Amino acid sequence: MELELEQIYREYMNDLYRYLYSLTHHHALAEDLLQETFSKAHVALLGGGIRDIKPWLFKVAYYTYIDSVRKESRFIHSDTVDEIDDHTPEQITIQKDSFQKLLDLLETIKPIEKQAILLCDVHDCTNEQAAEILQLKLNTLKSHLARGRRKLREKLTKEENT
Repeated sequence: MELELEQIYREYMNDLYRYLYSLTHHHALAEDLLQETFSKAHVALLGGGIRDIKPWLFKVAYYTYIDSVRKESRFIHSDTVDEIDDHTPEQITIQKDSFQKLLDLLETIKPIEKQAILLCDVHDCTNEQAAEILQLKLNTLKSHLARGRRKLREKLTKEENT
């Protein structure tokens, strides 16, 4: 089982990291959530019964992210400390990448449309897998996916014309 988990980690860690980074926009938090996702996966894999590992891992990652957002919202943040520019060379490189442009555009559409596009178009999940991850009916997912893609096309066309 140890070897199997290690193999799963090597195969899916980059995809899951990019997915979590696209949700958090923060390198360290995405890494923490990735570690927590695989920690939960390890416990669940010991019990067995998981048929399709990739969508299941994305679902675990998504709910790990949701849990962190809920946990974070419980704390009161103070803005008394001046903001520090904590951009790493990795973040600067990513910002110049087209992936960052996509993430920026995705921020302008509804969160459910963003999730659908990330799962189906960026992380190659099937519509059925994405619907299962987001706990939506297949036709509902397809509607969100179509609307999100249409909005992105309109924004890209508008951006090119300016």
